[in-house]
Amino acid sequence: MSITSRVTLRLALSSVALLALGALALARHAAAGPDGGTPAQGADAAAAPPAATAVALQFRPLLAVLSEALDDPLLSGALVAARVESLSRGDTLFAHNPDLLVNPASVTKVFTTAAALALLHPDYRFKTEVYAHHEPDGGEIKGPLYLKGYGDPFLVNERLTYLAAELHALDIRKIDGPIVLDDSYFDSISEGPGWSQDDSSRPYQALMGALSLNFNTVALLIFPGEKPGAEARVEIVPDSDHFKLDNRIQTGNRTRRIRLETRELGLRTRIRARGQIGKNHPGFRYHLRVLHPTWYMGHSFRMALRRAGIKVRRSLRRGTVPRWAELLYTLRSPELGELVRKVNKRSQNFMAEQLLKTLGAELLSEPASWPKGQRVLRAFLDEEVGIEPGTYVLHNGSGLNDVNRVTVSQTCALLRYMWGRFDIRADFAASLAVAGADGTVGNRFTQPALTRTMRLKTGSLERTRALAGYVHTQGGEDLAFAIFIARYDCRGYEAVRVIDRFASALARADADRQVIEQTEVTPAPETIEGPVRAEVPLVGPVGPDEGSEAADVPVGEPVLAP
Repeated sequence: MSITSRVTLRLALSSVALLALGALALARHAAAGPDGGTPAQGADAAAAPPAATAVALQFRPLLAVLSEALDDPLLSGALVAARVESLSRGDTLFAHNPDLLVNPASVTKVFTTAAALALLHPDYRFKTEVYAHHEPDGGEIKGPLYLKGYGDPFLVNERLTYLAAELHALDIRKIDGPIVLDDSYFDSISEGPGWSQDDSSRPYQALMGALSLNFNTVALLIFPGEKPGAEARVEIVPDSDHFKLDNRIQTGNRTRRIRLETRELGLRTRIRARGQIGKNHPGFRYHLRVLHPTWYMGHSFRMALRRAGIKVRRSLRRGTVPRWAELLYTLRSPELGELVRKVNKRSQNFMAEQLLKTLGAELLSEPASWPKGQRVLRAFLDEEVGIEPGTYVLHNGSGLNDVNRVTVSQTCALLRYMWGRFDIRADFAASLAVAGADGTVGNRFTQPALTRTMRLKTGSLERTRALAGYVHTQGGEDLAFAIFIARYDCRGYEAVRVIDRFASALARADADRQVIEQTEVTPAPETIEGPVRAEVPLVGPVGPDEGSEAADVPVGEPVLAP
């Protein structure tokens, strides 16, 4: 914003402030007696309306507003760290405990996705390959059909159906031998660091694997039965013979707690369902993790082949593709630049961990593993970003549970590095959630002056909340920031409010790093000597419709929640 524009804005806001003061003066005049002298006494005074309240505007230094936000009594005793850097001017605007190691929760994913974009590049695609000993003969594959996975994090049921249809289009009508599942591109460790801290069946801690389907989760659709006492109707999506359902959910007059869990059943997954659903309930949708990703893929692939019109007679096996086998088809994932949007916008744990392990296999050697992924990430942060090894802890790529520690300074250093990488900057920024518009902040920062002014990554764990990303201020300045709050004693949503107040102040700062704030001004109950004349026009109508024009709120300036 030019100097002339800033002066014009200040003059305009000053005029609005004067208008508000004019309204305050008129309010005082209305409070005076009929003759313009002292206020009415006695019974008439009791009926007098209360003193009016006007809205005044003031400019406050951004630094003061940020400090005030973090001084909130709700954060007493909490670990609080924040840093703000200008990408436009190259200086640090604000720092509070910038080198304090704090659990970043899912903000960890910006480290993982940044490394993936920088080292694998945005056009990288995962692949899933189909092999056989020979080309189909008369529509028949003689011998086994091999399915080899390379850790595709976005192989969902629709794409598996497409793969089966493509094999049918290759004139494959029958498979004489078994289906052999090759998951050797990943090691055998399917649970990430930190998974042991939670033994639930929830989908956010799905298992990893070179052959994975639907984020290694399954959906359950639960509907009431025909009448009270009847068994509830439970649908499994996708419909795969990998699952054995133990349904003990009953239909009742009202809904009670429903408990779901997955347990091992040989090489399959048993789903146990308990509870009661109300007879008039529209239905639930739950997601659970599966326990044998490779076999889940195998059972589902076999069923997809049958649905595509391909006869599969024999069993599933685990094995490796012979070197002399012939490649029949390669299914490729969407580009990495698109996949990281799903990771960061929706905070997808499974996809983040698949990326980290893949980095180890692609940059070091097969099979993929967490230690190899950690080595690659550590080298990237050291050699490219300038973050020294040993000054942080990043055991996994998603931020799940209590195993990671970084500082807000290190987070800002990463954001600054990615901003300076012209070749991948657009892909990285596009992967972050847009304030007030999508992803995990779609219902935050919804005021018109804030919406779409920030690209953000959220973090949320028990007693931990975090936010990091980029801000484009009202003054036209581009900022990188990170704020972590941990071990707080208030409610989680209260910690989020503090974070949002902090980030909102950044977006509302002008080119002089001043934040426009609104304050209410109420006239003192003083005696008014003589008539009061307004020196400026009225702000909004006076009378029974006063306030209907919302004249007490300056256009374009949101009122921040306390």
